[in-house]
Amino acid sequence: MANESAKALKALHVPSKPIIFANIWDVASLNAINSLNTPSSKLVQGVATTSWAIAAVNGQLDEDLTAEQTLESIKRIAPFAAKAGLPLSADLRDGYGSRISEVVTDAVNAGIAGANIEDSIPSPLFDKGLYPIDEQVQRLKTALQAAEAAGTPDFVLNARCDVFCLEDESLDDETRLREAIERGKAYLELGATTVFYWGGPRGGMTKHHLETLVKELDGRVAASFSAYPGIKTTKELADMGVARVSIGPGLFKVAMGAVRAAAENMLTGGSPAP
Repeated sequence: MANESAKALKALHVPSKPIIFANIWDVASLNAINSLNTPSSKLVQGVATTSWAIAAVNGQLDEDLTAEQTLESIKRIAPFAAKAGLPLSADLRDGYGSRISEVVTDAVNAGIAGANIEDSIPSPLFDKGLYPIDEQVQRLKTALQAAEAAGTPDFVLNARCDVFCLEDESLDDETRLREAIERGKAYLELGATTVFYWGGPRGGMTKHHLETLVKELDGRVAASFSAYPGIKTTKELADMGVARVSIGPGLFKVAMGAVRAAAENMLTGGSPAP
């Protein structure tokens, strides 16, 4: 059953016709998004978690979220995703270092069909850099082997590359792009479904970079709706040829902004209703 869900999820990763994830962080956000589906229409084809929002709910920074907390959130969400018939992809950050095999195994057993695993070493400002490419290739192979051993050989690995996030003055634009291509091709060769390039709030990724990467990787690229200056719609990303689109903690931030605005209206003599 788990591998059938993974197969279904993998089939939705089509260049120029991407799966679009409105990322979730708990059962309530899952239910809100799943309510868009009706007997005659299925806007929501899969769900993916955001570690940033899960950490925020716990009063933590993303880099402080533990493997145990991540797995607890997956265990809460997965049964409801399964009941809704939606394959679940989880944000596993870097796989939690040397625990990557254990974490992937436990997450697959909890019900995920795929995962984001990033190549940056967890730190507040990416100041610890990236895992060396050979090491990261082996780590991702380990993740896929763990998923297969847990009964999901078609596990959907969205391999995240954070080279554009590094605040390293020795890395010029050409060097970053060259490494992004090298890492992307290596990750796809080992079995990743897509490669996710994140620019981050301090990152230097541009629309030109994304266009180049889509061309070099034959469209097997995942993109964040909020990561590239000048791109305002998911349709624009689809037209650029990507295979996967997500928003990370974007919806969580929208939701918390709405809570704040409603509370302010109520506390200043108005109504919480918009």
